[in-house]
Amino acid sequence: MKRSLSLALIVGGTAALLLLGPAVGAQEEVDGREVFLASCSACHQGTGLGVSGSFPPLAGNDRVQDTAYLTSVISEGKSGPMDVLGVSYDGEMPSFPDLTAAEMDALVAYIQAGVFIPAETGGLEPGDAARGKDLFTGSDRLENGAPACASCHTAAGFQALNGPAWGPDLTDIANRYGGEEAVAAALVSPPSATMQPLFADNPITDQERADLAAYFASISNVQPSGGPDVLLLGGAAGAVALFALMLLAPRSRRMGFARQLRSQR
Repeated sequence: MKRSLSLALIVGGTAALLLLGPAVGAQEEVDGREVFLASCSACHQGTGLGVSGSFPPLAGNDRVQDTAYLTSVISEGKSGPMDVLGVSYDGEMPSFPDLTAAEMDALVAYIQAGVFIPAETGGLEPGDAARGKDLFTGSDRLENGAPACASCHTAAGFQALNGPAWGPDLTDIANRYGGEEAVAAALVSPPSATMQPLFADNPITDQERADLAAYFASISNVQPSGGPDVLLLGGAAGAVALFALMLLAPRSRRMGFARQLRSQR
């Protein structure tokens, strides 16, 4: 009996190790480059060179070798002017609190290694603000099938169906990101965990990025509307109208209805 039990424990333990082994290995195999491209390259570029005036370079930046500082910036985000390598930057970096410990370690190691994607030649063609507006509102559909920005966002007073917006108002995004070029760069991989799955398989083309960025730059001086929610007001008005109709209904009809309800008890 004891021999059989020992044999069962050995077989069970071996099976457990075989099952747990791949899982443990998978946790250790987080690719820092993939995390970087998904979370950081929109602003700092795959090259790690950043965007002039907005997002500082990571390549050649000694501050990224401070692990505690780098981890803190990734987890909590950073905004406000800063100088890197003698140049001023004023972009707004979002926080990434949802990265797992393994993803954070892999990302930090990748950035600190400083081996980024080689710089590509050539930039975007000039954007067309008018077409960018059409792409934002959805009157001109994005080529790869991604949803129009206005499905979730407002900008310059435009709201799809005059309803509530799920995402932030983008009227001043060019100011917050530090200019048209920075917005175009960010649209390579929208820096939002909610947006990334929507655009991962439906990327915005280079010309669409340029056009949208041109549109956002064109409205950067417009005051965000912050106007009333028309759907909410409409619903409230409908409720008031219904209540008024109930009060104005003939008393005999209301009494008859009340008797009918009592007779059904």
